[in-house]
Amino acid sequence: MVGDVMIAALAGLLGIVVGAWLNAILTTQRERWNLRRELYTRLLEHLGEEINALELLYDAVLAGPGRGEKAENQWDIRIDKLTGRESRAEEEIRRATSVAAIMLRDEAIKALKSFQREWSLSGKAESWDEHVSIRLDAARKAHEVLVKAAKKDLFCTSWWVGKKIG
Repeated sequence: MVGDVMIAALAGLLGIVVGAWLNAILTTQRERWNLRRELYTRLLEHLGEEINALELLYDAVLAGPGRGEKAENQWDIRIDKLTGRESRAEEEIRRATSVAAIMLRDEAIKALKSFQREWSLSGKAESWDEHVSIRLDAARKAHEVLVKAAKKDLFCTSWWVGKKIG
């Protein structure tokens, strides 16, 4: 009788320990998945903003300021607004990239580093439109790679067991 009670108590205790251990593993996996999702979302949003600002900037640069002082002033204001949007987006990408190094796939990290390198090198361009074009191409490439990496990370892995599905 006492032996049966001991066995039942040990079985109950073992159940509690195993349950707590499984809960800890599943919680950690879910939290990591959520962090990756948030990071990919931030990066893709800011890359999208970067691309949009650069496309508008590129069009404005190619069109030129137009004729007259008023047109030149309006063009300068538009260029300033677009370069401001582009710079803010790049700054957010740079910040998120620091965290990405520990959370994202290697191809995503490589794409972000390549984006930053090309973005920096664009300052050596011979013309303003070449400068914008280099940055735009770099942002588009990085966005494309991050979309593919996010699909692999977020849609092909189940967070609760960390195993590939499908």
